[in-house]
Amino acid sequence: MSDEPLRVVRPVSVPRQFWVVGGIHSAGAALLLGFVALAVVKLGADALGGGRGDAHLAMALGVSALVFVVSFTALWAFHYWKFIKERGRTTYAIYADRVEVGVDGSARPRYVIPLARVAAVQTWAGPLLRPLGLATITLIVDENTGRPGPVGHRWFPLPNVPEPDQTRDLIRSLVPKSSV
Repeated sequence: MSDEPLRVVRPVSVPRQFWVVGGIHSAGAALLLGFVALAVVKLGADALGGGRGDAHLAMALGVSALVFVVSFTALWAFHYWKFIKERGRTTYAIYADRVEVGVDGSARPRYVIPLARVAAVQTWAGPLLRPLGLATITLIVDENTGRPGPVGHRWFPLPNVPEPDQTRDLIRSLVPKSSV
């Protein structure tokens, strides 16, 4: 393995991703959890207390609202950590034979992607990244399942890459021609 990376790429944190994607994901999941809590509490209270109609509805709505607020806050904090904090500490080190995805302060990389097993390199830029000149580079790696039959694939997205075309071209140039 090479000692010096050919390029080290730091992804860019995009607050719009956090606000839009994090808000939609958090609200959707929190609504689902709140609805499930409403149904479980209402049906459970009716079964245990013998109530009918609107007997336990106020309590169930209160519990449902509490579950929504708590789960939305927790999911919102998780999205902030993933989209802003962790992305700002992540690095993509491109070596001649591999790509390492690491986090600042960690002795070992989170992922080591051998370029000899890369089947394809794709670039995608959505409406939040395109105006900023950023894109997500996805490395599609052949996975040996150990069983006869077709080879499976595993996707390694590298989000919010600045200068995505140059980075993609560098990775493609390092991938052995027999594997692409």
